[in-house]
Amino acid sequence: MVAFAVGASCLYAAEKNVILEGTLVSSACYLESDNRPTGNDMGGRRACGTECLKRGDPAGLVTKEKEFHILVAPSLALALYVGLQVRVTGTDHNGTIGVEKAEVAKDGNWEEIDLKSKM
Repeated sequence: MVAFAVGASCLYAAEKNVILEGTLVSSACYLESDNRPTGNDMGGRRACGTECLKRGDPAGLVTKEKEFHILVAPSLALALYVGLQVRVTGTDHNGTIGVEKAEVAKDGNWEEIDLKSKM
């Protein structure tokens, strides 16, 4: 019981609220390629990243410091924004971000992305 309590407190301590900005990517495309593509067109296919997210692959975020984070958010809601600059607000669970809010850069402003399921 003590070991569980210690483990649970360490896990809880690892979580923190974050706001991150970067390029939205398909995590599958990004992690499977040696050149770490951050655009939407990959492997000679147009809108490849969007298609991967529409298929249900998880989205990822690459910061300007080249840090990669998997985003826990509805892939369909993010699919149209692959390759664009986004800002996410959520909880960091050891590099995986539980997204509470996502915004896309548009005309010098941040526009909120509707994260409701689009099934």
